Amino acid sequence: MSIPKNMQAAERWLRLYFGAVLFAIYFVNPFPYREWTFVGLLVLATGAVGYCPLYSLFARLRSVDDESD
Repeated sequence: MSIPKNMQAAERWLRLYFGAVLFAIYFVNPFPYREWTFVGLLVLATGAVGYCPLYSLFARLRSVDDESD
């Protein structure tokens, strides 16, 4: 089963970059930024895979709203 990509290349590169920055913050100053490390890993993962589950959810909700009009 392959995951369909729902992000453009520029957004993927930005997610990879900012995810790496957020993840690297943990190694510079770990104590108050532990939660940001997990956010950075999530952003890195979505950028690496090219799929964001929230985009699919919002597209589905949007299509339901369009059908009800």
